[in-house]
Amino acid sequence: MMRAATPDLPDDPEPDQVEAWVELAELTQDPDFRTAVRRMAEHQAAERTRGDTTGLHHDLTETVRAQVGHALTVGIAPTSAEAAPIIDALTARYAQVFGRADDTDLRRWLLTRLEVANDPRTERYWHLLAVINGWSVPPSLAPVFGWFIEALRAGPEQ
Repeated sequence: MMRAATPDLPDDPEPDQVEAWVELAELTQDPDFRTAVRRMAEHQAAERTRGDTTGLHHDLTETVRAQVGHALTVGIAPTSAEAAPIIDALTARYAQVFGRADDTDLRRWLLTRLEVANDPRTERYWHLLAVINGWSVPPSLAPVFGWFIEALRAGPEQ
């Protein structure tokens, strides 16, 4: 997806677009960032060979955003007992979408999947690309997926 979405700096860019362009150039030259993106791509390719051909799962992302967003709003700690039903509902949804059993293996698989994808520099990349291209900047998912990862790590199966 990153290869398909390219920056397109307008002929007469706004100052914030120029700043984003410079930051994006620096980010894409960072060897650690490049390694992280490669790791994400390799993980996604491996998932595809195991049968995940359904794409980016925007519906799942929205489900996580809604449920974890509510937990964040009301102050539910990811390590609390109150988090357990939220995690149970989310893992059940992942199991349904991926045709897997909602068990310890699914939770470990999901944790790995989220940890590989949860690099804040990737979200920054998309933010900068949106600024450069004049797209609306999506809200950050970092707090949501950070909470989800922490809750999965704290689960009884881990």
